[in-house]
Amino acid sequence: MTKVLFINSGILGMASFSKFIREAMVNDPEIDASHIDLSENLRLDERIIRRLLCTRLWRDGLLGLKNVDLERLRSDYHAGFQASRRIRKALAKGRVDVLHFHRQATACASLSLMGRVPSIVSIDATQDIMIDAATSSIERFSYQPNAAMDGRVFRTAAAIVSTSNWAADCLRRRYPNCEAPVHVMPTPVRLQLFDPGWIDERFARAEATGYPPKVVFIGDDFIRKGGPDLLDAWREGRLHESATLDIVTNWPVPLSELPGVRIRHAVAAYSPGWFDVWKSADVFVLPTRQDAFATVFQEAAAAGLPRIGTRVNAVPETIHDGESGLLVTVGNRAELVRSLQRLIASAALRRQLGTAGRHAIEGFGPDAYLSKLREVVQSIAPRSR
Repeated sequence: MTKVLFINSGILGMASFSKFIREAMVNDPEIDASHIDLSENLRLDERIIRRLLCTRLWRDGLLGLKNVDLERLRSDYHAGFQASRRIRKALAKGRVDVLHFHRQATACASLSLMGRVPSIVSIDATQDIMIDAATSSIERFSYQPNAAMDGRVFRTAAAIVSTSNWAADCLRRRYPNCEAPVHVMPTPVRLQLFDPGWIDERFARAEATGYPPKVVFIGDDFIRKGGPDLLDAWREGRLHESATLDIVTNWPVPLSELPGVRIRHAVAAYSPGWFDVWKSADVFVLPTRQDAFATVFQEAAAAGLPRIGTRVNAVPETIHDGESGLLVTVGNRAELVRSLQRLIASAALRRQLGTAGRHAIEGFGPDAYLSKLREVVQSIAPRSR
């Protein structure tokens, strides 16, 4: 068996990926997997290092400037430094054939190790996502050290896994001298946990007299995910007269008695309450302002929901406008209102788009992802021990 050490930062959506890999690889016949989750089992010295390296020295947005304290660079290097320390301890205990880094920041301090052990680096974006969104020349310049650090990682990797064609194209444009093969593999969703019968259940309850469809937003980074745009659209379109809205987030949402809106906190991913949210919803909306590859769109498709997203980065690869959902322009509230009104008004359209999204996601299930991942691992694993 090929011994693979998976290194994961353990934050946000990366924690869900770590959980998936841990469960999926338990009885794998070809891969002997071990795991490093950088957010687990933190020792006192690791907590001190995190505090020293990651403390913000400048409040983002102060004087119209962001990242002037190089907080992103320090945070990325912190992940890489902690990963390197743990990897060296793992290597001292026994053989490792392949390293798998999720995402590139966890590899930035392990270049010498990557030279000894063939490595896969998993990405969902390059630093261009930050550079392109920067609002000042100072902010754009502040991300250049991150881009240079990522370049060294990519040039040392034996293979790169990208969640989207958009991210893969960004990498090829910025790092044309990166020779590692790039494999496009969308983040998998555990389809077996989402009942396809929910689609028919939604259509049946829509026939009930006076039934108001339930719109759902899920996103902890409420501002970046377009939450304020959604609330403004809800208010301006008077959508509470024909539907309800559930906001699932841990963000402190400044809600001033907006009719028809409910805030739901502390709903952990893949918990019973989380599945209840998907089952009871009729429409999913995430008017995100900035995203690389939002896995939540994949989860909404698995739940058989019609989706509304924005034309940004890799989102159009997930939602085919008019076929498996609707796309709107970032920040265009009038367009967002019209899309919501279309789905709220038509149960048939909701079922049509939800069914198409469910069918589209079936090609990106866990089995397909694991099969491809095994191919990538075996393509770089040493042929002799």
